[in-house]
Formats: sequence, structure tokens, C-alpha cells
Amino acid sequence: MDPTSLFSPEEIAFWASKRLSGNLLYFTSLGMKLSIYLVVLLAGIHLVIRRHCSHIADWLYARPALAALGQRAPVLRRTVGVLERLSASSPTERNRWMIDAMFPVAFSLMWFALYLPFEYFCTFVRPHLFGLSNQTLGQWWIDVARSFGLYALLSCMLGIGLFGLARKLPRSWWLWLWVAVVGMIWVWSMLAPYRASMVVDYKPLPQGQLRQSIEDLASEAGFALQQVRVVNTSKRSKVAGAHFMGEGPTRQVVLGDNLVNRFHPREVLFTVGHELGHQIHEHAARDWITTAFAALVFLALLRLMLWKGPAIRRLRLRPEADPSILPLVLLVFHLLAIANGPLSKYLSRQEEFEADTAGLELTRDPVAYISLMVRLARENKGDIDPPGWVRFYFMSHPSIVDRIRFGLAWAARHGMDIGPGAIPLPAPAEPLVPYDTPEGSARGP
Repeated sequence: MDPTSLFSPEEIAFWASKRLSGNLLYFTSLGMKLSIYLVVLLAGIHLVIRRHCSHIADWLYARPALAALGQRAPVLRRTVGVLERLSASSPTERNRWMIDAMFPVAFSLMWFALYLPFEYFCTFVRPHLFGLSNQTLGQWWIDVARSFGLYALLSCMLGIGLFGLARKLPRSWWLWLWVAVVGMIWVWSMLAPYRASMVVDYKPLPQGQLRQSIEDLASEAGFALQQVRVVNTSKRSKVAGAHFMGEGPTRQVVLGDNLVNRFHPREVLFTVGHELGHQIHEHAARDWITTAFAALVFLALLRLMLWKGPAIRRLRLRPEADPSILPLVLLVFHLLAIANGPLSKYLSRQEEFEADTAGLELTRDPVAYISLMVRLARENKGDIDPPGWVRFYFMSHPSIVDRIRFGLAWAARHGMDIGPGAIPLPAPAEPLVPYDTPEGSARGP
């Protein structure tokens, strides 16, 4: 069977045009990001931001009202004292922790203002043009504000910790920070169900044949699921998907309501089998180790930049961990990400094939697998057979055509004959988990 025979020529052409426009937007975005970093560094904008942050910090420290507040609030006074001792390299630089905190936030705000129109087109206008989004403009603004607020908070904390440690422990700070970052990544992952429940709506998958099949499949794979939940993705998107979330006692499978309500139960079950395959092969642990190693390499390079950066006269950086080095750090980070992209994508594609194999071994249902790929292509409007260079550079998942061929080959090896009439499986007649109103949904892990 030719995988492309499962789709019409019009579908293939439309999805290819979507992929082409996506590639153009990617390179446009990349060019914008690198240009912003270079302009900021070469035009001295990072120095202007640093100067304004310094002026604000001096002004705040000169306010009698804030000094009086510190006298009345011992906890606040002690906290500020700790931050001063951490960040100051001399008694005259007591407010340096404020500069460390404000510079990343101020730079992020400038970046946000410059990049917002492009972000609006890519994440709001374009998905609506291709019929992939249900998100309202108000919801988009709420998501953007929430994302920026969280990013600003984390940037502020990281700025204080990173630059303060770099002054106190100039030789070993990057190792201590690496240990802290690795631990935070694990805790962040373990708390994922609680974090997600703050911003999205969940319902438990109703008791019935599908839920029982999912629990039996997980038990066969050696996993005890804490919960099987359905997330209200249809509130913002028409894209279908599923994933595991949490670590250890918080681990659970999460199904998008677009998947549960629009896909055949056998397709949903295979999706769970695929996600179980990631767990069986311990891809999350492998990714965690890879991330930890990448963080170590990056922090080592950051230590080198803080050490050698002041020698680059054009940048006019101060010694002893100047936070205005941040644009240079982000520029190097993006260049490293570009260089590492093809290898990272290749390893990800291999993991997806491993998970597909595990899903097929668990379900013994290649028809559901191939049908799932066909329906995913139609629902998510992905290019089913992109050029080789697109696979090499962009794709973290195998193409739809490659996965259909993989499923057909698996079926042939196991003596299963799949005729064209068997695919796709029929869609459900009615939603299994309807989301009539957000108020009717359940929150919490």
C-alpha cells in the first residue's frame, strides 16, 4: 500500500504549503532573534539598560519610606541583607542585587515589545488561518501575560542567584548552580500536574470500556497510573494529542479532549500505548540526563564568558559578573541550539520510533496505528512527506508517511494483511468527554 494513496492530492498540496510557510516563519524568527541580540550588543543598548537599572536601584535605596518599611519588617530587612551580602562585591554596592534582578526583566520587556507583533501572527493569526485554533484574542492575551509574568519572575530569581554566586564563588559558582538547576528541573517535572491545573481544565476519563482498556494496557506494561485525565484543549486549539505528566507519585496520563472525542477508541488506546513506550524505554530519564549535561556545558561556557567578556572592549562590560552580558549569553545559547538542532531532532525521531514499536507490541493493532496517523495528519494538518532536509533539521517526529510505512512493515512481519478499506477507523458518533462550559470542569491533579 502506498501511504500517499490514503490522502487526496488537494490535502497533500495544502499541508505542504502550510509547512513551507512555517519554514519561512522559522527562518524569519531566527533572523529577528539574532539581529536583536547583535544590535543590542553593538549599539550599546545593553549598557543603556544597565544604566537605567542602576539609577532605579539608587533611587529606591534613597527613599526614606522604604528604609522605614525595612525597620518595621524584620523579615524583609533580613532578606534584603542576605541579598546584599550575596551580590555586593564591596560595601558601596549594596544595591547591586537590584541591578542583577532588574536587568533580565528589563531586557525581557524590551524583547517582548519588539517580538510581540511577530508572535501574534505566528501563534494567533496563522493557526486561525489554517483552522487549527479556537482561541479568542482575550485568551491569547491572558496566555501571553501569564507567560511573560512567569518568565520575568524566573529571570529575576536567576539573575540574583547567578550573578551573585559568580561574585561570591568565582571559580565554583557554575557547579553549585548546576546542581541547583538539575534539582529544580526534577521538582518542576514532578509538580507538572499541579502547575498545569492552575491554567487548564481537566476532567477524569469516565469509567467505561476505554478507561478499563487504558488501565489494563498500563498494567500489562508494568505501570500503575495514578489518574487518567482529559484536558480541555478544544478551548484553545483543534490539535489532538496526549502525554504523560509528572514523576513518581504524580505520574499520570493526560489525553486531549480533541483526541478522545474525535478519534476511534482503538486509536486512543494506541496513543496511550505509544506514551507507555516512552516510559518503558525511559526516554524521560534519558532526556533529563541530556538536559542536565547540556546545562553543565552551558554554565561552563557562561563562566568562560563572564571571565573573558570584559576583555572585549566593544561590549564595555564590567568585571565581576556584569548582568549586561545577558544578550551575549543568549546569542551564544541560540547559536549552540542551532548547531545542536539536527542531532537533537534525530535522537527524538529515534525515540518516537521506539515508542511506536512498544505501542505496537502492547496493542498488537497496526490498523489502529496507521489509522491514527491518517487522522492526525487530517486533524493537525501536518505535511505527510516533507523533503529530506526538512526532516533532518526541523522534525522531532518521523513523518506521517514514514510512520505508515513503519506500521505496514510491522504488520507484514507479523503476518497481518491490511487492506485499504480498513483505514481509517470510523470516528466516534458523539463526544465521550464533552466540555460544555469551563465551569463544569474539574481542577487539580
